[in-house]
Amino acid sequence: MATFTVKDFGTLENGQKIQHFTLDSGNGCQVGISEYGAIITSVKYPDSQGKIDEVSLGFDNLPDYVNSQGSFGTTVGRYANRIGGAQFKLNGQIFKLEPNEGKNQLHGGANGFGFQPFKGTEVAVDNAVAVKLERLSLDGEAGYPGDLIVAVTYVLSHDNILTITYDATSNQDTYINLTNHAYFNLDGIADDGSSSILDHEITLNGSFIVPIDAESIPTGEIRPVDNTPFDLRQPTLIRKGTENPDAEMRQVNNGYDINYIVGADDGKMKQHAYIKAAHSGRALKVVSTQPCVQFYSGPHLSKTTLQNGKIVNKYAGFCLEAQDYPNGPNIAHFPTKPLRANDQYTQVIEYHFITE
Repeated sequence: MATFTVKDFGTLENGQKIQHFTLDSGNGCQVGISEYGAIITSVKYPDSQGKIDEVSLGFDNLPDYVNSQGSFGTTVGRYANRIGGAQFKLNGQIFKLEPNEGKNQLHGGANGFGFQPFKGTEVAVDNAVAVKLERLSLDGEAGYPGDLIVAVTYVLSHDNILTITYDATSNQDTYINLTNHAYFNLDGIADDGSSSILDHEITLNGSFIVPIDAESIPTGEIRPVDNTPFDLRQPTLIRKGTENPDAEMRQVNNGYDINYIVGADDGKMKQHAYIKAAHSGRALKVVSTQPCVQFYSGPHLSKTTLQNGKIVNKYAGFCLEAQDYPNGPNIAHFPTKPLRANDQYTQVIEYHFITE
């Protein structure tokens, strides 16, 4: 039987109390959600032998999330990925954003959605458990125009599918690009710091990538993946790419940190990726309405202490961040469109937690 539980997660410096929710599918899968950052704090589900392990990289207390800079499990906004020069032009006006990666903005700035409190409430859903987290992002927050009302709804079904629905409206034209930044290791997190996803096998349905410059800002090129280490359309071990001497792979510390174009921003669900663990028999399927997905293989993870004091290093986890085009507002031929005043923004991401 599916269950929903709530506990206190701590108190912010301003005195605001934060709650933590656990969604249990009743079928071996449990997902933890925090009001702070609308964060996925935990994902547990069985391996092929029935053993339930933690498969997401996260923390077990609020201060670690407040002090972290790694976006572990966070809801990313207002605009996921990078905005070059930390500014964009909209309706003839230049909006200067909060830079937090050199002169650029990453994941909505240092005070983006992943570092803001939401208000969570349980939602009644047939054959599932759900929580809805809401907040008001005021006009000018991190430099973005418009009062934005945003809701993130997590629904965990009996068949272990976590559906994330992002809804938002603004009283001014603005840009928005929401995603989740969960890190996964489907073999579980090792006690000795040796966790690795290099022997996970990935299939990613992107025929094109969005190349980046030395500051990880898209150049504007849309490049086919044919005959490159970025071609993951057939099942491929992650290490096959990370061990490739390709210059662009070396540029991001010998790893994947690149945006793939999967399809149109048409509201239709499309399979972005399927990834299988090396040993446990676990798999993850990512399906989304979003046109792109950022694949990150964790090349910059280093000596990070997670839940239960476990330490992880380079390549300990991967992210598959379904999203709009990075730096989309600044590249005219990218199909990114502003959210118009009083229009509805809706995007959906599904994580299918599978035991093969």
